[in-house]
Amino acid sequence: MLFGATGDLALKKIFPALRGLFQEKAFDDDSQIIAVSRREWNDDDFRDFLKKEDSVGDADFLGRISYSKVDIETGEGYEDLKSSIESIKSSAPGSEVLVYLSLAPQNHPKALSSLKETGILAKGRGRVLIEKPFGIDKKTACELDKLISSFLDESQVCRVDHYLGKDTVQAIMNLQESTADFANLLDKSSVESIRVKLFEEKGIDGRGETYDRVGAFRDVGQNHMLEMLAAVVAEPHETDDWQSARAKALKALVPPAKTCEFSRRGQYEGYRQEKGVKDDSEIETAFEVTTRMSTGHLKDVPLILEAGKKMMKSEVLVEVLFKEVSGLPKRMIYSVQPVQEISIENRDGTTDRFEIPKTRDAYGNVILAAWRGDKKTFAGRDEIEALWSYTDRVVACWGKVPLEMYSDKKPFLLP
Repeated sequence: MLFGATGDLALKKIFPALRGLFQEKAFDDDSQIIAVSRREWNDDDFRDFLKKEDSVGDADFLGRISYSKVDIETGEGYEDLKSSIESIKSSAPGSEVLVYLSLAPQNHPKALSSLKETGILAKGRGRVLIEKPFGIDKKTACELDKLISSFLDESQVCRVDHYLGKDTVQAIMNLQESTADFANLLDKSSVESIRVKLFEEKGIDGRGETYDRVGAFRDVGQNHMLEMLAAVVAEPHETDDWQSARAKALKALVPPAKTCEFSRRGQYEGYRQEKGVKDDSEIETAFEVTTRMSTGHLKDVPLILEAGKKMMKSEVLVEVLFKEVSGLPKRMIYSVQPVQEISIENRDGTTDRFEIPKTRDAYGNVILAAWRGDKKTFAGRDEIEALWSYTDRVVACWGKVPLEMYSDKKPFLLP
């Protein structure tokens, strides 16, 4: 079942991903989807709503979708939802319940409490996907985990960051697992620096009211960028699983004693005129943060996080710059966007490119991983705590970092 079924994320990403998975027969033939929202609709009303979306208008797929009205604020509708689930399960004994919470973070505790009270989810029964952000800081993330652990096992919890489902990030982790020589190459004796870049040409895309409470670092740094960094710098062979490996790497990230002096913040010209944004907003739409690891094979290697809206081009990548050591290339780039590939720039000026095969959209990989119980694609409890612990320390410093105004004529970060 999908909570937030009428939201932008559901329409643009989750439903198209579900349709793709049904088309490739990733699910059982009798699998059904229950769309959950607070609108006064029936099944046909919701299907008509989806028909307007070209990406999800397939008749066979629409026939698998039913609708259930639930008001998260008041708690009304959960008993009817439970009845709908039991009706579906009666015709498909042994089926698994997968609950996707595509909701604003302030609604996660309310929805989870109601799912607990009604018994829709319980220990050993069902799984839940919780869309990012998981909490709004370390304190709220820990409170949410306390609620979850009161009625679910950790194996039932899927904390979503769809970047962990992207083919390039999956390829990085697979390469780390399968190639010992590759993992050994990433060492402080050979690596000059590691840079994670997430540039977007577009602005805040109508998210003014939400974005102005969050800012760029909490929007993409706390999750996508730190997770990409963790995938590269983690040491999976030293732990039992990828969640533990990434958590260990993230805990080793120590903001420098002079974090403020090693950081930059920017805001694009015209941001304050966006709908929902305060006239005097000091929220950053771009940042550059440099940090290091306190332990491990990359101890003291500069790790640079760069992101921004309204940049000169859209580009998402991780760049490993090597030291001038015999036998080493100049740099290695893991590209997420606009192309999926790993490229190696050699000292002689040539570049070797390795295309990363396209599997499916990241959300398709995320949903399928949850269905199969693959925890590698989701953030673990310790991992989330480490992500917020680092983020809270960076954001606490923002007031001391000057806010620079930038535009295409006055770029914040040069390409």
